[in-house]
Amino acid sequence: MTMISAIGNGATEARIVALEAEFGAILAGRIIEAEAVDFLWEARIKERYLGQHFDICFPPDDDDIELSRVAVLSAYAGQWHAGACLVDGEGMAVDLLWKQSFEEREEAEAVFARGN
Repeated sequence: MTMISAIGNGATEARIVALEAEFGAILAGRIIEAEAVDFLWEARIKERYLGQHFDICFPPDDDDIELSRVAVLSAYAGQWHAGACLVDGEGMAVDLLWKQSFEEREEAEAVFARGN
């Protein structure tokens, strides 16, 4: 286990190890990328509210939900990640707006600090 893994969420790292054991490293990597919003959100170390998200639908949906934009700093899979998610009123990430990965925490922190 790397130093980053020790800092990040242990449950997230265990989930990654289980995926690699069951599917192999290549397929596990594809699963992690496909579910990036879940991994980024579950392994978050810091989060910062960026404002409300207003979805413009034409015509508007009857079941519109209120979403917030949240910047996230996470550590998992041996890297640091900075990104922004859409989060619902119950505190669950529902979509990934963007994500960047870094070897060094300082780089991820800088992107997290200016991320919007």
